[in-house]
Amino acid sequence: MKQTITQYLLAAFLFAGCAATNQETAPQDSAQLEAIVEDIRVGWEQGDGAPFFNHFLDWNGARYFEGGGQNIGLKDLVENHVEPEAELGLSLGFSNIQTHFEGNFAWAVVDSEIKLTTSDGRVIHNRGHGTYLFRWIDGAWKVVHTQSASSPVRNKN
Repeated sequence: MKQTITQYLLAAFLFAGCAATNQETAPQDSAQLEAIVEDIRVGWEQGDGAPFFNHFLDWNGARYFEGGGQNIGLKDLVENHVEPEAELGLSLGFSNIQTHFEGNFAWAVVDSEIKLTTSDGRVIHNRGHGTYLFRWIDGAWKVVHTQSASSPVRNKN
């Protein structure tokens, strides 16, 4: 009897495990991630939070690292980073986009170029790199974290 119960429980756990792993598989489509990154880039240049609210998973504890600082939560990122930079005439370019997939997790790495003029007239021209982390949630890729770093472009004399 004890062995039968153990076998039954083992079978139930195996079935439950198979059912849990039989979730919708995320598409391994680089073009899909690249389109999201481009939508975010354009939103950033235009100071439009819509692509961020559409493509980001706004979860409790979300932190986004940009330019050595951090924004806590999506609203903070949009209101205190995206919108103000667009007002400064931000030009943002992404190139060399590389995507990687691990099941329902993916990431994109980009090279970036940033140009803008601060409110006190300082011209900024930086190049660097950024990373976007994605999770496949409810049939869509959602950005769960970003990080970017850049440094001033040095003129060669």
